[in-house]
Amino acid sequence: MTDGIDGHLDKAKRFEQTALPNLDHVYRAAVALCGRSNEADDLTQTTFMKALERFDTFEPGTNCKAWLFQILRNLWIDQLRRKKVAGSAVPLDEVLVAQEAEVQETVWSDAEDLLENFSDDQVIAALRQLPDDQRLTLFLVDVEQLSQQEVAEITGVAVGTVKSRTSRARREFKNRLTSYAKDMGFKGCQR
Repeated sequence: MTDGIDGHLDKAKRFEQTALPNLDHVYRAAVALCGRSNEADDLTQTTFMKALERFDTFEPGTNCKAWLFQILRNLWIDQLRRKKVAGSAVPLDEVLVAQEAEVQETVWSDAEDLLENFSDDQVIAALRQLPDDQRLTLFLVDVEQLSQQEVAEITGVAVGTVKSRTSRARREFKNRLTSYAKDMGFKGCQR
């Protein structure tokens, strides 16, 4: 009986050392997906509970953060399915095709300078307007700075799909923030 308790304590200690340092990363990803902190709290907690349950399947020496993101993503999809939200949205490709003719390309000289002029609320609002798959992809690539290959493994799609989602998400995100910049009178934005 002692082996079972010792084994459980060893697993918990390894989990604490390997997985828990990624708590903030997983929480930020959950906020990026959910948009609301109370839902993100629940999703993060569930992610870590599932990860602890399945920690025996984690291969030591591999990317634990990516493994946790994959669990998070799967839980989010399951949650959307339960709410029957998934599948009811119009694919972004169809929306963009209809809007592309009327959208003018906006150019600014320094994107980092531009982003510093936005409030967190404006950035979060622009992120929330992205479809879930693009929001998660953009977050993992640009915020968490995971490789496209890692993001492909986490999201279960081809690297080309990751590249496409990242490109579309960046373009849409830029368009949304550009309209905020114009409203703020930022001089670097052209009409």
